[in-house]
Amino acid sequence: MRTGSAGRLVAEPGQFPAKARELIPPVRGRDAELAALAQQLDRLLSGQGTVALVEGGAGMGKSRLLTEVATMARRLSIRVGSGVAAPCNRVVQLFALLEALFDGPSPILARAALGDAHKSPEQRYWLLQDLEALLERAALDAPLLVCLDDLQWADNATVAALRSLTARLATVPVAWVLALRPGQGSRPLMGAIDYLERSGTDKIVLGPLDQAGVARVSADVLRAEPDAAVLKMAERAGGSPFLLVELLSGLREEGLVRVESGRARLVESRLPHRVSESMRRRLERMSGPARQVATVAAALGRRFSVNDLAAMLDVPASALLAPIEELIQAGLLIERGDKLAFGHDLILEAVRGSMPVSVRHALDRQAAMVLLNGGALPVEVATRLAASAEPGDNVAIATLVKAAEALGTTDPGTAADLGRRALELASRQHALRGPIVVQTAVWLHAAARGAEAKSFADTAMRQVLPPEQEAEVCLSIAGMFAISPDVRAEACRQALALPGLPEHLRARHLALLCHNLVTAGRVTDARPVLDSATSEVLKYQDVAGQFVLELAGSGISYADGHFARSLELVEAALRTGLGAGDDTRLHLTRQWRCDVLTALDRLDESFQLSTENVAAAQRDRQGWALAVYETGRGRQLLQTGRLADAAAILEEHFTVDSAHQVVSVLDAAGAAALGRVALHTGDRDQARQATEIAHVMLGQSVPSVRRHAAWLLALQAMGDGDPSGAHRWLCALGEDERMLVLPLFPMDVSDESRLVLIALAAQDHELAVNAVAAARYRSALNPGVRSLAGAAAHASGLLKHSRQELAEAVELFDGGPRPLALAAASEDLAAASVEEGATQAAVDAFGRALELYAQAGAAWDAGRVRGRLRALGVRRRLASAPPRGSGWAAMTDSELTVARLVAQGFTNREVAEQLFVSHHTVSGHLRHVFAKLGVNSRVELTRLAGIHDR
Repeated sequence: MRTGSAGRLVAEPGQFPAKARELIPPVRGRDAELAALAQQLDRLLSGQGTVALVEGGAGMGKSRLLTEVATMARRLSIRVGSGVAAPCNRVVQLFALLEALFDGPSPILARAALGDAHKSPEQRYWLLQDLEALLERAALDAPLLVCLDDLQWADNATVAALRSLTARLATVPVAWVLALRPGQGSRPLMGAIDYLERSGTDKIVLGPLDQAGVARVSADVLRAEPDAAVLKMAERAGGSPFLLVELLSGLREEGLVRVESGRARLVESRLPHRVSESMRRRLERMSGPARQVATVAAALGRRFSVNDLAAMLDVPASALLAPIEELIQAGLLIERGDKLAFGHDLILEAVRGSMPVSVRHALDRQAAMVLLNGGALPVEVATRLAASAEPGDNVAIATLVKAAEALGTTDPGTAADLGRRALELASRQHALRGPIVVQTAVWLHAAARGAEAKSFADTAMRQVLPPEQEAEVCLSIAGMFAISPDVRAEACRQALALPGLPEHLRARHLALLCHNLVTAGRVTDARPVLDSATSEVLKYQDVAGQFVLELAGSGISYADGHFARSLELVEAALRTGLGAGDDTRLHLTRQWRCDVLTALDRLDESFQLSTENVAAAQRDRQGWALAVYETGRGRQLLQTGRLADAAAILEEHFTVDSAHQVVSVLDAAGAAALGRVALHTGDRDQARQATEIAHVMLGQSVPSVRRHAAWLLALQAMGDGDPSGAHRWLCALGEDERMLVLPLFPMDVSDESRLVLIALAAQDHELAVNAVAAARYRSALNPGVRSLAGAAAHASGLLKHSRQELAEAVELFDGGPRPLALAAASEDLAAASVEEGATQAAVDAFGRALELYAQAGAAWDAGRVRGRLRALGVRRRLASAPPRGSGWAAMTDSELTVARLVAQGFTNREVAEQLFVSHHTVSGHLRHVFAKLGVNSRVELTRLAGIHDR
């Protein structure tokens, strides 16, 4: 023993017998699996990032395989980090990942480099970004291997990290080897594994050892060639490496085999006690102190310190030497660094299973206190306490609450579970019951567990909280932008229905109800609320309420087509919001100003403000705001015909797996914009994903979200040549609702022309007339906005088959900021010219449309126009040929800039800082660069860049 930090006793490495130091035998019977992992390392050394899943049941050798690949990597000068998830740490955020990155004799990252600035409400988001940057920089210096074992017990933050980091670091030499038991783990883990498999991750499934493998393991353990009888006995292990080694070790220890002349012969044909007996019987054959140490150690987890074990038993550490040595000799414990560990998870589970439940709970409860007294954080003992504490345990209640508070912003679902468990332990008169109820209600909503949250509010909240306090809780829920605006509006209604609600809270809830109704697309319901809320807010001079109402009023004016008035109100809201203490809503307001400016054709101003917004969000580390600003910028890029740049942003934010998170109207607009980009470019895979996202969105209750989904699906059906199908999607929300799908919120000014085409093809004259009337009305309300006038002329020209109005639309769009709208008007003018026999005019207009589509990268549209030109006997070659689909010439300016900076050795974060964009955008551009150059590592990119720039 030696004295460690703070006077704690720790085991000296090598203090216990050599057997304790986990002598590692050769890996047998896994040649194919080792070859697959060797290929991963070969790819890693070539500069590629790789991911491998190792799946196998308990005892199948996953951990041993990870140890072997780590050894192989170190021989190749690859830096290695290893982490292991554990049941007792399932709520400790990033436990296994941080262990792999920062622990061990030679950590692959220096913990000091991470800093401690991750205590903000968005700490997980920025922590992952910082980890990504550190790993990227480290990998550019030397290849890295990260091994994570027993992921079936991984915490949710580690699961989230696996999804993001494996994808974002795919361009640098970082290899991930991830091991887990099949079909076990949380729902997020199963989703992450499915995502990795769909992304092409290599999967290694460990089955039972074959006969040759069994024979080789038998020879290793017995140190002699096994005879037929021994091999027959070995078959009873079922090919499980763990059980096989246990069986063979038992045969040797109990003298059931005899080695003569290098041959192991079976002496007695029976199973050894260490295999045939239950763990309880096995422990009973050991000394009393050893039995007690094993039982108590099992409460501390798979790995534990001698000091904690001594504290549990209330004895000096020196008194544990003999029983620990006995357990090591029996194969139950091993030494790992300065700690002890159970030899296998199955051993730990068997020891715990040998105890009566009441004893196990009592020991877990004691272990929690020992760990807390030793400096463990509440979150590190929360799992033990939640399972072992009895009602009225005040220490457990307080500790669970502290753990839940630590998790509330990063893992609200787990926080809510811990809060509910604390409530089960707390009496009705407990002093913390009220605060626990308040926090748990908020966490349930934040975790999007709506039905459970409503039930909780109707029971626990009503039983504990007075009306005013309940209204305050509802106020918090009403301002949570990560949940559905319908849920937020319902929280307002719930508060407004409370008896004796104070007037100032009534005013604030009315204001929030109005805004939530607007963002949900329920503008008709919001109008009367706006009137009553305005008078209440003015009466109490509520600055925060005034801010909310100005923003809601801007939304109503926008929906009504009064864009100038909408801009006045949103700018007033920005001024008021500076003193409202609602920073999250202020970010939303800044993005909304960009959307209103876009509707007014003031896209240069909108772009400038968008750039400033993204830079500010990154500077201030506002992850939610950054996502809002970035997706808004992606929508701007779509409007201005910069499709590749739009895709680079939007595809980083919207995936099929995260479709259920699209609950706000701005997220819905971003997801729909991604689908529209795919339609223009002809990216079938991206279009398929957008379709799946739209189907999920269509199942939401929020009208504004559902309308974006229905409109995208209608456009996709029209693109597939199915106008009837397009019309059916417009009616998916109800036949009368087809009249209300447009205008979207926020809108695309050219949508009505597409709607008229669908309506005419489906012979829905009423819908076509309604669309034209809406476009004209909007243009009349906003004189001088050329795009609105062009959209009105375009829609009317289609309805009336008027070449004159279509030509007017082309003229109005010409020189404006919307090249795709100009291209669509030119294409429709050309089609009308064909109908009237004006072939040359049609060729000219088609040619103009083709050039515009090609310049925007709208390959699908360009192909369609080429087909229409061929039908007229024309094969058009553009004067300035559009970029090819691959090679340097196919890249946009943004992609070229990113490629050159990355080739110079800059990390994604450093490139983002230079270009005033987010690292998400850089990652998207880099993925496109790799695809166009046909490379999959930065090493290859750097080589090609050097050749290209000569």
